[in-house]
Amino acid sequence: MKLFYHLYGYLFLGMIAMIGVDEYLSFQAEIKQYETDMVTNAIQDGKSISGMIAHVWKENGEEKALELIRDASGSGSIRIRWVWPAELLNSFTGAATEKEQLGKILHGEIVSLKMQEAGGSLLRYTYVPVDVGKAQQGALELSQTLLSFKEFSKKMLVRAVTITSMLGLICGLILYLFIDRKIRIPLNRLMAQAKRIGQGNFKVNTEIVGNDELAEMTQTMNDMCSRLLIAKEKINFEYDARLKTLEQLRHTERLSSFGVLSAEIAHELGTPLNVVDGRAKMIIGEQLSVEDIQHCATIIKNQAERMTVIIRQLLDFTRQPKQKKATEDFAFHVKQVFQLLYPMASKQRVSFYLNKQEDTQVMLSADFSQLQQVLVNLMMNSIQAMPEGGKVDVTLSNEMLSSSVDENRIRNKYLKVRIQDEGEGICKENLEHIFTPFFTTKTIGTGTGLGLSIAHGIVQEYGGWIDIESTVQHGACFTVYLPIKEERK
Repeated sequence: MKLFYHLYGYLFLGMIAMIGVDEYLSFQAEIKQYETDMVTNAIQDGKSISGMIAHVWKENGEEKALELIRDASGSGSIRIRWVWPAELLNSFTGAATEKEQLGKILHGEIVSLKMQEAGGSLLRYTYVPVDVGKAQQGALELSQTLLSFKEFSKKMLVRAVTITSMLGLICGLILYLFIDRKIRIPLNRLMAQAKRIGQGNFKVNTEIVGNDELAEMTQTMNDMCSRLLIAKEKINFEYDARLKTLEQLRHTERLSSFGVLSAEIAHELGTPLNVVDGRAKMIIGEQLSVEDIQHCATIIKNQAERMTVIIRQLLDFTRQPKQKKATEDFAFHVKQVFQLLYPMASKQRVSFYLNKQEDTQVMLSADFSQLQQVLVNLMMNSIQAMPEGGKVDVTLSNEMLSSSVDENRIRNKYLKVRIQDEGEGICKENLEHIFTPFFTTKTIGTGTGLGLSIAHGIVQEYGGWIDIESTVQHGACFTVYLPIKEERK
């Protein structure tokens, strides 16, 4: 309920400020009215008594009048005493303004003012002139203590605090119930739904009754979930279609490579076929001993096995591969690719060399039919780049590197496969397009432009990457980095 505490805090402060201003203005008005009432009461009492005093003074003398004043002073909350204004002015030691106010008594005016006694008590003095028939005019002094004024101020303060507390309690309770029912519970449901959406659950199961903004937001989130669910299904469908298309493209590229290799392999099969044909004719047309016949049969068998191996390798390469991971020696598969490409390489007078640095870890867990396609594509490019012959060096080593596509830059152990040829190299203008699908610099019929793009995609699937170095004088060098510990995404 953090929202409640923040909102209630600001509301309570505003309420205190509003009530404080109102109570201050009311307090000032009440105090002013209270003082006015004090003065009015004192004047009324003074006028009532002054007539009686004047009458008694004239009829019964000064002593009876003063005795009457003492009796009136003892019976009420106002102290009354008789003063002679002239003597009062002569003995007055207060401020000049107060003395000037007291001087008005001599002119028959009623005077009321606040003065502080020697003990520190604050009193209000009201002077009412009384005509007693003498040359010197007297006056009644009515004094009222202001302790009741302090009690009145305290009551006003207690009233303000009580009203503020009651309003704060009632408003807080109403606000808490409102926020709890109308805001907290709907927000908790919305947050739970947002967490489910973040976890990939787009099921619509949140309902908030009402027509306020939170209900509209809930409806919006439900609509969003429905659209996300539809989009997710569409993405899954498109992803599956993309995978199928990608596999078909890879298979198409394998068949394209098969078309290039088949002519070379047909020539390679010619030699063992001629040997088989010659030995069969010797067995049929010549009188051979049993040992010679067995020798010829052995040669025929060896040549047939050789042709079987060549044809099996070619068929395995062209067959639509199934996803099958295994932990095998990568160097062994490099040698198999050497054998597969040997007919094509021998015609181009190209030699293969495999170099494995000492203590190089070459055991990988992968689908080697895909990695074999990567090697075939890269090595065929090297062979085709050397029409005058040359050599292809394949070097295997290990390096601790941080992936070029990993944002965390965590260092891992990689198998580094370096394929260096002595061909014509790749010009700078073509380097940035080298992995673009259907981009090729070969003549029509010798390439589809998919080989390097597919190889790049396969390597990336295994968490690796391919670097290229190329110079016109020293040919091209493709370096494939494959993680030893599988990081396939």
